[in-house]
Amino acid sequence: MQNDIVQDIAVLLSYTMQDITGVEPLESPIGEVKKDDLIIRNTMYKAPGLRKIHLELAEIKGMKILHSVFFPDPNYNIPIFGCDIVATDKVVTAAIVDISPVSGFDKWDDVKEISNEFNIGEKRELPSWGGEIFSPYCKFMRLTEDIDMANFYCLVLNYLGIYCKTVASAEKGSMEDAYKRYQDQCKYCDQQRKNDKTRGILEKWFDKEWVDHYIDEVLFCKPKPMLVL
Repeated sequence: MQNDIVQDIAVLLSYTMQDITGVEPLESPIGEVKKDDLIIRNTMYKAPGLRKIHLELAEIKGMKILHSVFFPDPNYNIPIFGCDIVATDKVVTAAIVDISPVSGFDKWDDVKEISNEFNIGEKRELPSWGGEIFSPYCKFMRLTEDIDMANFYCLVLNYLGIYCKTVASAEKGSMEDAYKRYQDQCKYCDQQRKNDKTRGILEKWFDKEWVDHYIDEVLFCKPKPMLVL
């Protein structure tokens, strides 16, 4: 199962993305990268209510990495979905999934219920930069047993189900609320950009300018500025 969890969840995410109403491909600033023993592939979509839906898959020296974020259009009252996995052929060193809050979103009952059902793997402490943006229902863990990996898959599946229902029923709100959500997304991106581990891995292969561009424009690009009168 260790070798399959990244691929299994990648397939789950891919099918989920393509099943969203009105979804269409979105060109990635950087699609595929191959350098020495590093391979990175980026796939992006957009849909009504979602400005960018991103799946990144990477392989480095026997390590597999999955990164995915569903960035909402700030005009809609939709939170942010995110999932990351780092796996070797023996263990999943990091697995995280969350539905991260934005201003005005208060429908947490279903998320809380699912979160309480899954206490799996070895719990890991969130980095300091993550505490300001993740929800109380964020799951961050190390996985060594097949049953834990299967349960993590089920957790992601359930969170995605809740999230996609939210997207399907979301409507545009006021410009004032949209601007608050715009600010929340900018903060989410700013905090994620503080992840030194991401930068540290990339800087082994690329110069600082390339890494800055990749982090700021591919992984965590901010929404377009909003005009508030």
